[in-house]
Amino acid sequence: MSKLNRTRQRAQRIAIIGIFSAILLLQTFVPFLGYLTIIPGMPGISLILIVVMVGAILMGPRDGAILGLIWGIVSLIHAYTTPGTVTFILFTNPIIAILPRVFVGWLAGGLPRLLVKTKLPQPFSLGLTGLLGAIANTMLVILLTSLIFMGNSAPLLNLLGLKGNTDNLIILLMLSLGVNGIAEAIGGAVVVPLLAIPLKHVWDRRQL
Repeated sequence: MSKLNRTRQRAQRIAIIGIFSAILLLQTFVPFLGYLTIIPGMPGISLILIVVMVGAILMGPRDGAILGLIWGIVSLIHAYTTPGTVTFILFTNPIIAILPRVFVGWLAGGLPRLLVKTKLPQPFSLGLTGLLGAIANTMLVILLTSLIFMGNSAPLLNLLGLKGNTDNLIILLMLSLGVNGIAEAIGGAVVVPLLAIPLKHVWDRRQL
């Protein structure tokens, strides 16, 4: 590959990351574009997750992790603008806000490349990527939350409308956040391949 082509691809990559970042910002701060609330008072089902996974599938694990990092930072900022909610309690902690999102971006960018070796049909492999990415996001949020709030779970449990103690915190979190996690997993499995397959065809042609 010539130096000119490398420069062009680098510029294209930066531009695409910028476009996806703008979409993430819009989805985060414009109501109903990025989160779908099913249970009032609970964190909304994340539509942003699908955008991050699609971007990661197109650009690979490194850029997927960058998109996840951007999503995490934006959600951290957003959490500070919504005080008194479960989102505020959870995602004002940078570990909970950022780490799961970075991992999901990396996973969604790398997993399809591994699944190519299995010769699975592309819709199935991308659907599996969407499913596992959503599950990973939910489980990491629950795990990190249970570890961080283990010593002082009362504020979080009060917002969730639950009573319990630190011994069963992770179970309570799985029960309360599980509805969102299941919905996100189903959405990821169905919507990610529907969006990623046509976009990937266009993306791959532009890389030639």
